[in-house]
Amino acid sequence: MDLDILLFIISYILLDIIGSVFYVGALLLSFKLLKMIFNMNADKWNALFKSGKGVGFYFMMLFPYLIMLVVMFSVSKVWFELINFEYSVLGSLSVVILLTLIVIFAFPKLRDIVNNKLQEND
Repeated sequence: MDLDILLFIISYILLDIIGSVFYVGALLLSFKLLKMIFNMNADKWNALFKSGKGVGFYFMMLFPYLIMLVVMFSVSKVWFELINFEYSVLGSLSVVILLTLIVIFAFPKLRDIVNNKLQEND
């Protein structure tokens, strides 16, 4: 029983780290794809990020995040089933909830930074 709890905690931490790395990768990939598809330059990036008082920037940050949440739910469910964790769905939901809580607390700070940068550039 103690080994099961330890394995769950280690899995939980590693899945959250993998989720964070996946998000950064998905975010960078989305920027690279936009640059390649729309031949983005500095003016186009500024127009995208400033549209609707930063709504374009928020969309660019949240879309890869939503993709990451879906992928991490599936990956963590498979992992918890692989290690024979009795409540694999609850374990997967807890991973997604932790990743969501991190964004909920970090997003207002990011919003303030973006708004300050937008005001500086105007």
